[in-house]
Amino acid sequence: MMNILKRCAAPLLSALLVLASHAALAEPGQVVAGSYVNKIQDLNFKENKYTLDFFLWFRWKATGALEDYKPLESVELINGKIEDKSSVVEKKIGDISYASVRVRATMSENWELANFPFDAHTMQVHIEDSGKSQDELVFVPDTANSRLGDEIDMAGWTESNFTTSVVPKVYRTNYGDPSLPTDARSEFSRFVMSMEIHRESYGSAIKLLSTVLLATAVAFVAFMVKPSDLDARFGMGVGSLFAVAASAFIAASSVPDSGVMTVADQVHMVALAFIFVSLLMSSLCLKFEVTGREELAFRIDRWCVVLFPIAFYGWATVAIIKAIG
Repeated sequence: MMNILKRCAAPLLSALLVLASHAALAEPGQVVAGSYVNKIQDLNFKENKYTLDFFLWFRWKATGALEDYKPLESVELINGKIEDKSSVVEKKIGDISYASVRVRATMSENWELANFPFDAHTMQVHIEDSGKSQDELVFVPDTANSRLGDEIDMAGWTESNFTTSVVPKVYRTNYGDPSLPTDARSEFSRFVMSMEIHRESYGSAIKLLSTVLLATAVAFVAFMVKPSDLDARFGMGVGSLFAVAASAFIAASSVPDSGVMTVADQVHMVALAFIFVSLLMSSLCLKFEVTGREELAFRIDRWCVVLFPIAFYGWATVAIIKAIG
């Protein structure tokens, strides 16, 4: 009986060792990835891009699938274009391989502009290894050492809430390779850097909206002019229309063409509507005056000179508070 057990134990132990070695080989290699952001520059809302200057580093054990791993050659920027690499470092620290590089890149960003010019943005940088799928390589974020630099200095903006994370990314395609099934899929580990930017003050918003707010006030002042004084009364309204239209054109030139109605767009559209209605009321009051109903015309003017500003500026205040909040 003992002999039988001994004869069975040897092949069983060998099988277990083989299975263990295969399991170890099946485990993807871990690569610690981190980043330090030096500069965020050239924010361009019109062209959906900005320039990012940052350090990127990797640490890994050169075993298994990572035995000949060269991250500085195989990693790629998914949502940007690398313009320049410098300060390259590659070395061994004990049994750990280390590589770092300084990157200057032009990043693509779909800005969230619904609250423009009271907007804030979350920007992300997506990095993947082009040569190794998630079966071979998994990134691990170096959260302890990754951060924003203290010399970013974006004019008019404040940066905050920098985070690093890793997410899986699935590509459902065979890339046109006929040797693979049409429903093939591949999964890669994606290293993600996220940061938020907020406007330091609302000076630019005040400059952008001051014309429309003042021009609309001028249109409302027309209610204080006698309806029969055509040149002054209608001239103020028509002039306000042109001023608001010009201001709307300037505001639209700062953002890309899209279906998003920004806060600035809403303020201009509502202002144009109020000015148009004020011109209609002026025409109505003129008709009342020339038909002998002067008291009714003056009464309408007194109501309009109070209600129109309250309605327009009250709505604008609520819209701006929502955008800021």
